[in-house]
Amino acid sequence: MSSQAVDVHPGTDTNVQPGLDADLESLARRIAREVWDYTGGLPGRWVPMITIQERLALEDEAATTNALQLAVEQRWLEEFGGYNSIRLTGDGRSLG
Repeated sequence: MSSQAVDVHPGTDTNVQPGLDADLESLARRIAREVWDYTGGLPGRWVPMITIQERLALEDEAATTNALQLAVEQRWLEEFGGYNSIRLTGDGRSLG
């Protein structure tokens, strides 16, 4: 059995294309921050996703959906109705 040296950075997924994960995470964080701004950071306040899309001028629907899914997976946001409405979680409020 041979061994190969692999350059692995902590916190990165070696199966993700370079740049893609960082861009997706950045968009997910932007969305969470915008929900914070819109709700004043108050817990339990649902926001129509269309409102956030308009406020951030998001035009790439696929990228937006992927970013929302990541934010839900990271527990920054909760979704309702197939991502029609979103709200911050405790973790989402701590993103700051």
